[in-house]
Amino acid sequence: MSLTSPASQTQEMTNEPCYTTTNKYCACIEFQVDKENRHGFHTGQLIHYTIGSNPDAHDDKNAPPQKFALAFSTADVVILGWRLEFLATKLGENELATVRVLSKRCEDLDRVKSFVASIKITPIAKP
Repeated sequence: MSLTSPASQTQEMTNEPCYTTTNKYCACIEFQVDKENRHGFHTGQLIHYTIGSNPDAHDDKNAPPQKFALAFSTADVVILGWRLEFLATKLGENELATVRVLSKRCEDLDRVKSFVASIKITPIAKP
């Protein structure tokens, strides 16, 4: 049983970002799909990335509006969420260290911060 107030619980949830950054060159990016599954990629494997509208959001108003797709030499990573431009900026500056999925209930607590709803990692098939 928690002894913290609802206000302090909300504050704790908004303090948990969906990403971490570093002020130095970041050689590896880790994607935390959930607490048990983490996938890391060397930044040297990044081939390209795009950020844009999530095509599934046109049919489902509850779907995340943005899609951030990253192509690594060994896998494709697709991140769906809100306000993902900051992640792209930090990636371009080689300062993005981790990206993690947050609980859906945290989605609207801070309408300024990036929010990651899902991460899908698809390994590149070997010929």
